[in-house]
Amino acid sequence: MNFVLGSKQETITLEENKYLVKSTHDNISFIASYVQYLVLTLLLATNSYTKEMTDIEALASLPTRCTYEYAYDMYGAHCGGLRLTKIPNLKGGIEILDFSDNKLQEIHDDTLSYYTSIKHLYLSENQIYSIDKDAFTYLTYLQTLDLSKNVIFELPETIFHLPSLRKLYLNGNPLLHLSLSNMVIRKPIKAPLELLDLSECKIKVMPDLGILPHMMLYNISHNPLTSLDAYTFSAMCKLATVDLTESIDNIKLCDMKLSITWFQEKGIYFQLGDYTRLNSREYENCPRPEIPENLNATYNLCRTEYIQIQNIKTSRRTWLTISGGLFGFLVCFVLLLYIMHRHNVAQTKKITKDVKKVAPTEDKTATAVLLNNVS
Repeated sequence: MNFVLGSKQETITLEENKYLVKSTHDNISFIASYVQYLVLTLLLATNSYTKEMTDIEALASLPTRCTYEYAYDMYGAHCGGLRLTKIPNLKGGIEILDFSDNKLQEIHDDTLSYYTSIKHLYLSENQIYSIDKDAFTYLTYLQTLDLSKNVIFELPETIFHLPSLRKLYLNGNPLLHLSLSNMVIRKPIKAPLELLDLSECKIKVMPDLGILPHMMLYNISHNPLTSLDAYTFSAMCKLATVDLTESIDNIKLCDMKLSITWFQEKGIYFQLGDYTRLNSREYENCPRPEIPENLNATYNLCRTEYIQIQNIKTSRRTWLTISGGLFGFLVCFVLLLYIMHRHNVAQTKKITKDVKKVAPTEDKTATAVLLNNVS
């Protein structure tokens, strides 16, 4: 086959033409494959970039400020894990404040003065070392205070006089024993404590808190106690559980038999990590102690105070019930008088309206009599 290219005539055989067509087809296939490779690489890069951006966005989506929510029918603020150095301005009226796992170091008198409605306050896992004397004085409704896992070495005794405080967590404060050993606590304390956690505080001697008629759970575990004073427990007449795990290893067996005997007589469950020592022959050979009179006296005084508190609560409930009943009766009576008054007013208006509607009538009989008399 002959082709004419420009002015120069060239002869290309059929076989050469076939080779040219095949070569062109191969080039096109190579280009198509290369384009597919580029597209696939671009898609992979895009997916990788998208995944990386997704991870970044996920990190950015973590809370960076306090959130508000309802828990147990109470309005609360959650600020945990934000690594904040101070409590920010929060909404008023909160009853729960979770400020755990942050970097708070000091609590001043005015730090919480605006949040007087708080009932549950969680300040665990911070770096708190200083608490002012009146830091919690404003929190008269406070029921739970968690100061665990800080570095507190100055604990104000005013905490033990909060009028509504029932649960106090001080565990994990390795310097707390310095404060407790020198603290002079006014007795009796006003806080109706039901739970006190002093575990892992390096306490050697249990603090004397006086009579605690509401105390039910006392955690003094993981402390290097050098003595186990039965008098402390006799002042807790409602005590149900004592946690002494890994706290009595340094105490002689016979020196703690009085407290163990007291637990057994009063039905108090005492928790230990290992009961082997108490099951040993050495402990059995310790002479059984007589319960001193002062322990029974303290216990009976605690019971008396507890009964008085319950009687006051019962009387208060009774007066509230009576007052509520009287108030309800007065409200109903006033409402009944008002309804009767409105009914009488409506009846009067109706009678007046009916009288006005009645037209005057002529007495025909009287007119006839008058006419007859004239004739």
